[in-house]
Amino acid sequence: MKFWPRSLIARILLLELGAIAIAAVALPMLLTSFLRTEAHRYEQRILAEQARAIARGITGAAAGPVVRLDPVLVHLYASPYDGRAFVVADGAGRTLAESPYADLVPWREAPRAAEQAAFRAGAFVGVSQPVRVGARRIWVIVTQDRTGPGAILDDVVHGFIRRYDPVLISILLLLPLINSALIARLFFAVRDASQQAEAIGPHNLDVRIEEAGLPLEVAPLAHATNDLLTRLQASFRNQSEFVANVAHELRTPLTVHRVELESVEDPLLRARLRDSVDRLGHVVAQLQDLATLEVMADDKFETFDARVLAQETIGLHAPQILAAGDTIALDAPLAPVRVRGNPVLAGLALANLITNASRHTPAGTMIEVLVAPDGVLMVHDDGPGIAASDPQDATKRYWRADHQRSDGAGLGLSIVRRIMEVHQGRLTVQSRPGEGTRVSLRFPLAPAETAITSPS
Repeated sequence: MKFWPRSLIARILLLELGAIAIAAVALPMLLTSFLRTEAHRYEQRILAEQARAIARGITGAAAGPVVRLDPVLVHLYASPYDGRAFVVADGAGRTLAESPYADLVPWREAPRAAEQAAFRAGAFVGVSQPVRVGARRIWVIVTQDRTGPGAILDDVVHGFIRRYDPVLISILLLLPLINSALIARLFFAVRDASQQAEAIGPHNLDVRIEEAGLPLEVAPLAHATNDLLTRLQASFRNQSEFVANVAHELRTPLTVHRVELESVEDPLLRARLRDSVDRLGHVVAQLQDLATLEVMADDKFETFDARVLAQETIGLHAPQILAAGDTIALDAPLAPVRVRGNPVLAGLALANLITNASRHTPAGTMIEVLVAPDGVLMVHDDGPGIAASDPQDATKRYWRADHQRSDGAGLGLSIVRRIMEVHQGRLTVQSRPGEGTRVSLRFPLAPAETAITSPS
């Protein structure tokens, strides 16, 4: 539906406003009808009681029926006030007894039936009560003018409605405000729970959604989400432990094979076997790094100098880079560059970029590490570039540009990307065939008052 809002709160309020509009029109009409019906019944009951009271005072006599009224009734019918009058008449319409001013009321239009009957004649209402006196039947007719000063029931009804309508409409309009406040509380509780859930990631799976302040209708969903997080946390932990155990178990035979292959006499075969063992060792090391990342928490973060981290990382890998025939240089500012994170993981990310730049480029490649004052570490090489339509694809797990090579499992840049996710930083890859590759790591800067700790 075009005008039907998507918001549940808007739908509830729209339906309420429609119900209020209907109720504001229908309730006064129904109430007026009920009041008028009840007023008419009350009016008829009073007239019927008066007719019966007059009938009880009728006695037979030789000259005809004699009417003896109670003094209260005599006083009631002593004046033409509000058209009250009574007439005692026979079936032929002859008057046997009447109150003063009875000729002013239309009593002749009253029915003369075998049982009591109500009637209306213009502005007058009345009751015709049959009475048997000996063998003769007569009727007591009692009337009242509804427009007279004493007949104020209609005025009461209209006055009541005039006062009732504003009160009714005010109450009906107050209901959406109350409901809006209640719905707003529910909305804010759900919004807070959603924000808590949105903040939960692989690095803080121990966080749970607060269930205490949630309404009963939403609490089961939060409880189910917390149970799911518990299961996910256990699954991540089991997976990380499994990968770490497998990597640990593989390291021992690889070390043994690396020692045993030195006894191979054929130098070419020995070199091929050594390369194969080194590649397997590289994959195992990557698996261990990946397993460590899945359980890394924010509370292991600290402030460190990105310049010192770059210097130490280059110092560790420079012999390997130079042995491969490549060169490496550092460009960093003189002032400290304070960033917030885990220095071990940051060093691992930078080391991955440096070794990738050397491993996947030909000998003689120039590798440059740049440290920017805004917390960016960049590794640039002048190699052939990444053979992919989108260089960011290289950050996906198990992606490899050259599937013919088997010197890795496609985990290098995916590990770096995961490290940056843990740090809430950003990994950017820029590359064009023949123009080299630039990979940037943007770490969050540390607050100015935070002390620097050594990354080592």
